[in-house]
Amino acid sequence: MLRRAGEPRDALSVSWDEPADFDRWFVCPTVTPLYYAPVYGELTRGEQLRYNHLTAIYFNELIGYFETSFAVSVLAAVGRAEAAGDDARFSAALRQFVADEQEHTRWWRQLTRLSQPSAANEIQPPLFQIPSALGTLLGKLLARPRLFPAAFWIMLVLEERSLDISRRSLRLEVGEIEPRYREVYRKHMEHEAAHVALDCQLLERYFAPRSRPLRWLNARLFRTALRKFLLPPVRGAKRVVERWIAECPQLAGRRTEILGQLEAVGSSPDYHRMMYSRTSTPIAFSLFDRFPEMHALDRVLLCYAPAVKDRDR
Repeated sequence: MLRRAGEPRDALSVSWDEPADFDRWFVCPTVTPLYYAPVYGELTRGEQLRYNHLTAIYFNELIGYFETSFAVSVLAAVGRAEAAGDDARFSAALRQFVADEQEHTRWWRQLTRLSQPSAANEIQPPLFQIPSALGTLLGKLLARPRLFPAAFWIMLVLEERSLDISRRSLRLEVGEIEPRYREVYRKHMEHEAAHVALDCQLLERYFAPRSRPLRWLNARLFRTALRKFLLPPVRGAKRVVERWIAECPQLAGRRTEILGQLEAVGSSPDYHRMMYSRTSTPIAFSLFDRFPEMHALDRVLLCYAPAVKDRDR
């Protein structure tokens, strides 16, 4: 990360001038929620592609939002580390982390811009939307990492998830995936590997030393965030389907059926395995095992079972 500090920003070998290639996937189909619903196999290639494109745009917006938001929490950690005379290299790495996230946000915005059909005559509202009250509350929590290190748990699982999304997408044949998306996934994966390692250090500094009641409170906050926002295909996933059906009027008669199947995906073991498991998020799961306060995640994550069961839950 420190070596990257001298690299030019937006160091990608891509052109942002041409529109995206709409005949290719924008993201690996296996990371899209509807892939795990029965209806997916009944769709035409064109219907699958457009659903894939809209889901990729949603991912761009989601990742961009959280990368920008988490920068606030990391900057707060930088300030505290410097005030305490902490390791200067650690503070410098945190600053590079923030610079990386700002760069990534520019990439996602550029991809989203290129991913809108040129025939569209109006700017579509974002697929990722967060209620203003929730956004304000999240901002307050992220600005207080010492009291609410749950923010770093959220960072860890989201960044490890993004690593898995990139890995899956890069396993597609070169001709199957849109080239700009492929290049961003490749470069983003290089950065995220270092970010995940830094997330672990932040948890070591901000979560591990806290009292057990405070760790328990933050584990509860994290579990709630997973159950309501980070795991089930709700809100944004539904907005994706609604816009997709609006663009594919031949599916309008199946709207209720499709939305019902999307909701059912949240209980699918295959979907859970793709989202959070020892295969897709192994580092997070190993840390869940380490802290007894996190063992109650087996109530939310179908693929999680603590390596050692805590009797005092």
